[in-house]
Amino acid sequence: MSGLSGQPSDGHVFSRMLNRRQAIRAGGALGVGALLAACSSSQGSTANGPTTPSAGSSPAASAPSAAASSGSSAARSAPSSIAPGSVVRLDETTTATLTSLFDKVFASTGVAGMAAGVWIGQDSWSRSAGYADLASQAAFRPADHVRIASITKSYAATAALRLVDQGALAITDTLESFVPGVANGAQITLKDLLGMTSAIYDFTSDAAFLSAFDTDPTMAWSDAQTLEIIARHDPLFAPGAEVSYCDSNYALIGMIIEKVTGKPAGEVITSEVIDKLPLSGTSYPTATTIPDPHPTGYVPPVTDPNAPFDNVGAPPAIVTELNPAVPSTAGAMISTLDDLRVWGGELAAGTLLAPATQAARLTSRPFPGQKITSATVSAARRSMSSPGTTARSSVSARW
Repeated sequence: MSGLSGQPSDGHVFSRMLNRRQAIRAGGALGVGALLAACSSSQGSTANGPTTPSAGSSPAASAPSAAASSGSSAARSAPSSIAPGSVVRLDETTTATLTSLFDKVFASTGVAGMAAGVWIGQDSWSRSAGYADLASQAAFRPADHVRIASITKSYAATAALRLVDQGALAITDTLESFVPGVANGAQITLKDLLGMTSAIYDFTSDAAFLSAFDTDPTMAWSDAQTLEIIARHDPLFAPGAEVSYCDSNYALIGMIIEKVTGKPAGEVITSEVIDKLPLSGTSYPTATTIPDPHPTGYVPPVTDPNAPFDNVGAPPAIVTELNPAVPSTAGAMISTLDDLRVWGGELAAGTLLAPATQAARLTSRPFPGQKITSATVSAARRSMSSPGTTARSSVSARW
């Protein structure tokens, strides 16, 4: 679902089996796996302490096996279900479901390596599988730095919403006021950009752009080039009429942040968001490299968008470096699984935002075809208190 953060808020993030195209679009070029971070209040648990995620050693081949190793801790309470008035618990039924979904995603996509963790109160579940490097077959390391791809959007949204709280921006400000010349810019508001309702063309869907980026992920890039691609394509619908996921929205939010503050958006995200939380492994990069330790980055060839990656029959290209100016505030950032746990709590608790701003952020509209009910959302929000609950994943190859 989409609110004022640009991130799907569907807690059942693993329930949708990713095909090859989706996996490529969902992930970071160096993050060879999935990252899921969640935490909630102690209301939902009675449990044993959290465990350290352990690396798996599943073969990354045309038909990879399920995750070979995991760590988990769960309350031994009765099986729970999400219903109005309930809380989410990591009971045996829930952890078994998480493990099953993790294994299915790992097997169905064929990514080289993958790690996930869920924390609710004192309970935790974690699982990892596959390789950090296909050549050496070193196990995937859950603590490594990875590119967190579109999770960057939630950081950019927080920085923009802090500017709203500070009076430097208004949620009703129009795009035209800061980035002139975009079609319908006088009608598109900051709220539309944040909530994915602008109808602006997604620049990362442009065929020429994709060809150039596939050839050289470190290619030079500027905001002007992003705007040029947007200008070549018609809007999808009237602003505000529908919800459509679009990287252009968040690249434009970065441009607005820079216009308002006079500083690079990455610097604003760092000072206004990252530095205010215990996020030692999180950064908005300015160089093409990624901090050590990190897994090897892979981009698999895509011939059949519905087939798993075949890392033996069709070896992936190694992509260690990426120019962060290309995805910019739509997907440039780097983090770790443990930092995503912290960030997940912040997204739910909203300690960096005014209460009214946080409440507006949690108001969301479903993406087309998204299967989530109002009762599920209501129950999840009842389970959220500081630090709260959230979920998100990223899989290798793009942002």
